[in-house]
Amino acid sequence: MLDYATLDAIADSYNPLLLLLSLLYIGAAYFKGHWKMGGRRAVGFAVVVLVAYGLMFADKRYGLWEGLGLDYSTHTATSIGMVLFLSYFTSKLSVSVGLGASFILYAGLMLYQRYHSFLDILTTGVIVVLLLCGAVMVWRGLQMPARNQIR
Repeated sequence: MLDYATLDAIADSYNPLLLLLSLLYIGAAYFKGHWKMGGRRAVGFAVVVLVAYGLMFADKRYGLWEGLGLDYSTHTATSIGMVLFLSYFTSKLSVSVGLGASFILYAGLMLYQRYHSFLDILTTGVIVVLLLCGAVMVWRGLQMPARNQIR
């Protein structure tokens, strides 16, 4: 079995790896000359960052999770946000399933390493997913009038 320090190094590399993949995914669209798609991806990634860190600041300011005896998990928020971001913009089910599985393994590792409790991860994840789904709905709603004008 791997020791705590090795598992800690693995856990510490997960979010930077997702960040690298996200930035490469954004950059790939620009590199191929798909400026509009690159812009959409960049905006989507910015929303992920705003949600994850906006919740962190709100939690620090108002003690939202602490008031429930819990701890806001920035690790969970950023990782689930980037997994959803990458999954949203890919058309390959296998990539989305792999990303989802990687997040589940990461959450298990956070539990095993005692970074956060199950409820810390669950509550953070549910709130982030709901906010990102809401952002997607708003984004699509803003795009609808533009699509209707083209016809």
